[in-house]
Amino acid sequence: MDGTTAVAIYGEMRLPVFSLGTTVLLLALTLPAAAVTGFLFGQRQRARTLAKGKIIDKVLGETTLGAILGLLGLLLAFSFGHALSLAQTRKVAVIDEAAALGTVFLRADYAGEGARTDLKTAIYDYTLTRVVPDVARVESEADVRAFLETSLAAQAKLWPATLAATDGVEPPVATFIASAMNDAIDAHLYRMQTFAVPVSDVTQLMLLATALASLFLLGNRAGMQGRVLSWRTFMFSGFLFVVMVTIVDVQRSSAGFVQTDQSPLLVTIFDMEQALRL
Repeated sequence: MDGTTAVAIYGEMRLPVFSLGTTVLLLALTLPAAAVTGFLFGQRQRARTLAKGKIIDKVLGETTLGAILGLLGLLLAFSFGHALSLAQTRKVAVIDEAAALGTVFLRADYAGEGARTDLKTAIYDYTLTRVVPDVARVESEADVRAFLETSLAAQAKLWPATLAATDGVEPPVATFIASAMNDAIDAHLYRMQTFAVPVSDVTQLMLLATALASLFLLGNRAGMQGRVLSWRTFMFSGFLFVVMVTIVDVQRSSAGFVQTDQSPLLVTIFDMEQALRL
């Protein structure tokens, strides 16, 4: 399969619908707005109830509110744990790929004299494509596909270069080099898999819906009981905002404050450059 057409296989790789900045703004607006909306609905419902001569139930909605808050805590814990696990998995994938590329580059020294430089140059060129650009250069799915196409095109040259470099060498040496090259190519698959996590989108939607529902019910209960919407509700909204933004930030590997460390790849590239200059 051609390297430029293989990109279509990675159908689960997609950018988030909203940028991190847009997500932060939406959360900052919708979370307190849910509490205010619930409070206004509660006031209106209280007025209607009193107009009918009925008594306001003082424990109205406590069971529902407690259940929603319990569910919210569970989803927050699950989402935060999943985000940390995903970030660690991506970090390990980068380290493993850098190690695999460094290993095959060193083993290329055992290749035939004529094709050795070509093989090491092909490995170096491929390694350059494994560094994910910063978020400013990957703003759309087209940018992601272009980046991936460049990487796959460079990868497609590795195996032919390996065959040429091991032509005529002893079989054990050829196996020694080819196995390292196979590991380097396989590292691409493991790393790409860390970008295909559709469960993150589902859990984030569930978390957002539960957070909005809990704040709505908090505001609604205050309005029904004739109390003012206190600062405690907005403080709770603020804590939710911080935790949810942190979860979103950790889940995005190339944007925000918590990004996947690519220094292992950069160090590997530096070592390759030094070796090629010798």
